[in-house]
Amino acid sequence: MKIEINGEQHEVEVADSFLKKARGLSFRTEGKMLFTFSRDTRASIDMMLVRKPLHLYFMNSEKEVIDIQKAMPWTPNPKTWKVYSPGRPYRYLLESFEELQIEEGQKIEFERKEDQMLSSGLS
Repeated sequence: MKIEINGEQHEVEVADSFLKKARGLSFRTEGKMLFTFSRDTRASIDMMLVRKPLHLYFMNSEKEVIDIQKAMPWTPNPKTWKVYSPGRPYRYLLESFEELQIEEGQKIEFERKEDQMLSSGLS
């Protein structure tokens, strides 16, 4: 799937199933993944099986960035076993190994499968 950030197209994987969301970007060192939820969620993100820091861009149902966090991988030290959440409900989460030029309040452009089906008359 392609998303648009500041006029640039970025290819992202979509995590739209339980298994894809559970695995996320674990065991990888590059890539971007867009997590989509059917309704607002307060789900927390952990870094247990991720080897490099991730940039987390939490968005509301209007695709507006409501929080940005840098998540660090877990180490054997339990003090690093942190979970990440914006502290308020969100609908979408973009995870990226690279820092993207995104600011809070910015809208990210993409079409969900459901949006595409509705605009083509399929449902």
